[in-house]
Amino acid sequence: MSAPLILIAEDNPGLARVLSYKLRASGFQTSVANDGTAAWQQFQDCQPDAVLSDHEMPGMTGVELCEQIRRSTTHAGVPFILVTGRQLELQATGIVEQLDIQALFAKPFSPKDIVRTLQQCLPSNVTPATPLS
Repeated sequence: MSAPLILIAEDNPGLARVLSYKLRASGFQTSVANDGTAAWQQFQDCQPDAVLSDHEMPGMTGVELCEQIRRSTTHAGVPFILVTGRQLELQATGIVEQLDIQALFAKPFSPKDIVRTLQQCLPSNVTPATPLS
């Protein structure tokens, strides 16, 4: 069984690299998109096991990306984690519950918390490979 594939949608190249490195070091495979539109295309092409998305990105916000995914006929229930500088604003709208977003992280956040959350929200038959030492 191959390691779970996590789609990272993040327009900050440095943060995308850090997240990809931390996830790969924890036994995940990663695919990185630098804007919402590219993330939607990659989602359709690679059907990841989970999505980790920034909220504010060019092309499409993280919430809009999640809406597209939830409307898709296949893979609509994929775990979705959103990172944002506007956590309170998004929570107040009720969109997190409405779109069944598994976790909402405020920036700055700990990549370890992201890894832990991914491990918890993936189905038990989808587990990371042995992490790098």
